[in-house]
Amino acid sequence: MNARILFLALALTSAATAPRAQAQLVTYTFGSSASPTTAANSVATNLGASAFSGSLGSPTTGSGTPVYSAGSGGSFFTASAWTGSAPGSNYFEFTLTPTNGYRFDVTSISFGYRATGTGPTAIAIRSTNDGYASNLASSTLTNDGTWHASGAISITLSALSSATTIRVYGSGASASGGTLRLDDVTLNGTVSAVPEPAAIAAFGGMAALLAVIVHRRRQRFATKV
Repeated sequence: MNARILFLALALTSAATAPRAQAQLVTYTFGSSASPTTAANSVATNLGASAFSGSLGSPTTGSGTPVYSAGSGGSFFTASAWTGSAPGSNYFEFTLTPTNGYRFDVTSISFGYRATGTGPTAIAIRSTNDGYASNLASSTLTNDGTWHASGAISITLSALSSATTIRVYGSGASASGGTLRLDDVTLNGTVSAVPEPAAIAAFGGMAALLAVIVHRRRQRFATKV
């Protein structure tokens, strides 16, 4: 094993053993019918979450349990004015902020939704990571006035160490009065500690020491031969 391979092995081992926890990063269920709220229902450790908001819309009391798997019922978040081409100008949003010394990755988003017959037909997920310039994911919506589950929509955002806003844009509504309701919004991913500079330096020193040991052993072997 040469020094370069040894160094890479050490680096990969260090990355693999760093503290890392798979989790639901944040969930929003918008409270009970008696008490609608925009606050996060749950947030992963070492992560903060803003209230759920949007360019238009508000939390509204629901009526009965949404008809989709694991629907929480109670309240939901709703807005209208989803007309326009993709991604549209109207959106829902929330912001995640890691604790100092931590970072997070995003892997997927899921939610329950209800789009009215004149409501939006598509969504696009974007973030502050690139100034909302490109889609992280997109999906069509069934605008038939009933509740549906989006399923897990894959997203790839990595090593986010500062406040990051996720937006759900909607487009394609045929009338400004068409509405979109969201419930049980869940963002999935991981939270991990950011390696300290001292730890990185220590790993580098260990790698250098091991490289010297390997080199000297090879020299001794060559001399004996």
